[in-house]
Amino acid sequence: MMKKMWLVLALFLGLSGTAHAGVMIEPYLGFEMGKFTDNNPDAKTELVNMGARLAWTTPVMLWLGLDYNLGVSGNYKPDSGSNETMKRNTLFAVAGIDLPILLRGWVGYGVTSELKMDGGSNAKYTGNPIKIGVGFTALPFISLNLEYINENINKVETNSGTDNSPDNKASSYMLSVSLPLHF
Repeated sequence: MMKKMWLVLALFLGLSGTAHAGVMIEPYLGFEMGKFTDNNPDAKTELVNMGARLAWTTPVMLWLGLDYNLGVSGNYKPDSGSNETMKRNTLFAVAGIDLPILLRGWVGYGVTSELKMDGGSNAKYTGNPIKIGVGFTALPFISLNLEYINENINKVETNSGTDNSPDNKASSYMLSVSLPLHF
């Protein structure tokens, strides 16, 4: 009986030393591809993204923070018409969990989001996207991630005016590599 109690105490002390709250900084680089539904339901999008997550981590593997995603270069390719360049500027509030089995997952809500087209339309789309992501952390120091981003557009500004009730949607998948640093 006494040996079991010492074993339980030793396990508790050994495991509790690794759990601590802290800060996570996670820069990432990714490629986003998807579709955009506006006047042309078959428009394709491609973006090269860079960004970072800044989060507070808890002792129970949870983290809460912000995720800033900047689409530095991209294409908007409608079936008809000319291609335009596209850029993303989105700030997400995120919550995630780091599982002990080489996986991590998170969800995010877009606090601010802007998709800008440069070219013929010079349109600016504003909305509140949501995202769901999963990461694979078997490699040392890096995480390979897959995210799904779905956005309902609630405002469109073009050269000809502003529409505050559009029926536009954007959905995409992003493959990224990140470096989660815990302090």
